[in-house]
Parts: sequence; C-alpha cells; structure tokens
Amino acid sequence: MADTSAWERAYQRLKSDILSGSIPIGPLDIRILGDRLRMSVTPVREALARLHAERLVRLAPHQGYVVATASARRLEHLYELSSALVHLSLERASRSRRPTTGPGRPLLLAGSYASDLTALLGDIAAAQPNGALAESILSLNDQLYAARRYEPQLFTGADQELAGLITLWANQNAGDLRLRLRDHHRTRLVRVDAIARLLVEGSGEA
Repeated sequence: MADTSAWERAYQRLKSDILSGSIPIGPLDIRILGDRLRMSVTPVREALARLHAERLVRLAPHQGYVVATASARRLEHLYELSSALVHLSLERASRSRRPTTGPGRPLLLAGSYASDLTALLGDIAAAQPNGALAESILSLNDQLYAARRYEPQLFTGADQELAGLITLWANQNAGDLRLRLRDHHRTRLVRVDAIARLLVEGSGEA
C-alpha cells in the first residue's frame, strides 16, 4: 500500500488543481500526473479513487479517470440539495449555542467569488452540531466549485450579492441569510442550462 502521506499529498494537490481549473475537464493520464507531482503512480491512483468517491472525477469507458463534467440535470440536483442542506444547517446553527463567526473565528476569504462563496457555506456548515450534515455540505461545495467560477459571468452583481451574504453571516442574522440564500439558489436553478454550457465550453469540449 502506498505511503499515506504520499497519497494524501497527491489527493490534496489534484483536488486543488481540479477545483481551480488548472487540470481541465477531460481524460487524466496517471503517469503524466505522477510526473507532474513527482511521485509514483500508486499514490496518484489512490488519490484519484478518493476523488472519484467525491465525484470530482469519474471513470469513463476506454478512457479511465476523467475530470467530471456536470450536466445541467446533475447541476440542478446539486444546487437543490445544497440549498436544502444549507437552509437546514442555518436553522440548526440558530438553535445551537455554539459560536458562529466573530472576532474569535473570522471567515477566511481569498478574494475570489467561487472561493469566498465556498468558504461562507463551509463556515455555515461547521457552525451547526451535525457532523454528517457538515460533511455533506462540504462535499457539495467541492462538486459545485467549478460551476461557481462561471456564475459571475451570468449574474450581474454576484460579487455584491456575496458581500451581502457574508455580512449577514458575520452579524449572525440567520433568518435573513436563509431567505437570501434561498433566492440565491433559485436564480442559479433558473440558469442551470447556461452554467452547464459554460462549464463544457470552458473545458474545450464544446
């Protein structure tokens, strides 16, 4: 079995590169990835198996592992599920006595729309006491990250909308935040075909 630290490093690097778009949608050559990461194919293969479980890559006939493309139908399901789970998480957080955000636990922002929206929803997930629910939201965050990179192209004022959501969370205004996030997801569902098309065009598969 591969050294745990080696496959963990491979997993973290490949996941980061897939989410950032450094590895485009399409087939993955395990040997080339091994050369890129300067490690043997065994930890790379184990890392890809984990990414497959997270649905960031898939197994395609005669191609092996490929970076997953989200179809419009699948994106619709992901947005719907994310909306429902984040709404539930906010309800639980508002009932919990655990701290949310504030000076003792600032929200770490990267300055990009997709990263900061992912950070916000991840922080919401972490604030409620159900660990399984938090893990589900984090998994959905990963699966929707690529789509979120294209949202600002379709939704005027997406950055300003996100700034408002972050402010509501920082002020622990869970009620208004639930309503605003529900509207946020509804607008994405209306344009899910356009988001899916941008994903395919961005991958060079159009």
